[in-house]
Order: sequence, then structure tokens, then C-alpha cells
Amino acid sequence: MARAFYEHALEKEQLAAVFNDLMDVRQIMQNNPDLGRFFNNRAIEKANKEQVLADFTKEFSELTKSFIHTIYEYRLMEELNHIVNEFEKIYDHHNRTVVAKVITAVPLTKDQRDRLSAVFAEKMKAKKVIFNEIVEPEVLGGVIIETEDQVFDGSLRFNLEKLKKQIL
Repeated sequence: MARAFYEHALEKEQLAAVFNDLMDVRQIMQNNPDLGRFFNNRAIEKANKEQVLADFTKEFSELTKSFIHTIYEYRLMEELNHIVNEFEKIYDHHNRTVVAKVITAVPLTKDQRDRLSAVFAEKMKAKKVIFNEIVEPEVLGGVIIETEDQVFDGSLRFNLEKLKKQIL
């Protein structure tokens, strides 16, 4: 469903607007975790659900409104966050954006973050890199970068463990 909607938004030349709408959808769904169950609850009158749906989508493009209404009609509102996540992965892939988790022992400075981002973007052949930074003192030093399917471990802890294995 996410791929079909992505292609439809691309065809209609509304991809950026739809992407922004879906990021707002994610935020709304995260702030209201019972919203999906509300829409799928058969005990709640359809008119009430449709009023909430209209309020929920009032700021979105017509294309996004139509998509969310289709999700609602197919009773998939509880899956909306998952669909948004899949859409974002497709969007990032096509725009050569890499989202990675960066784990360090101490917070990165702006200069370190910028240099790491530039080097990592070049390595991944990405136009853009988005880092989600996590501080874990157990790392000791260095950096661990995790993407969806790869791990680059340049931590001091990893290198010490590797050295220990070589010695023993």
C-alpha cells in the first residue's frame, strides 16, 4: 500500500507535500496511540469516526486525505503508522537519504557530526544522512553507526575485544 501511494504521489507531482503530511500523521498517531483502535471500534458510531477523521485530515493535501480515507474504509487505521514508516523508507531510498543510529561514548560536537555525516554520506553514496544520536558510555570511545542493514563498529570497546581475541 505504501509503495502504491508513493508512486501515485510521484505521478501527481505531490511527493514532497504528501511526505510532509505523512510525517504529521506519524506525529499525531504517536501522540494519540489509541486513535487506530478508535477508528476500528465497531461500537463507535460511523458519524463520530468520520467527524474525527475529517478533523484529523483537515490540514492535509487532498491526495493524503483520500489515502487516509481509503485506509479508514479498509479498516487499516491501526496499521497507519506502519504504512507511514514504509512510505518513509521508500521515500528515503529514492532520495538517497540514509537514516542511521550513531552510538558514541560522549555527545558529538557539531563539527564532529558534520565531518562524520560528510564521510558517511560519501561512503554510502547518499545525498543526505540523518543521524539519530545515542550516548552509551560503555562504548568507551569511537563510534558505532547502524543503518537498517549494516553496522559500522569503530568503537574502542570493539577494537579492544578484537585485540583480546587475537592475543588469546
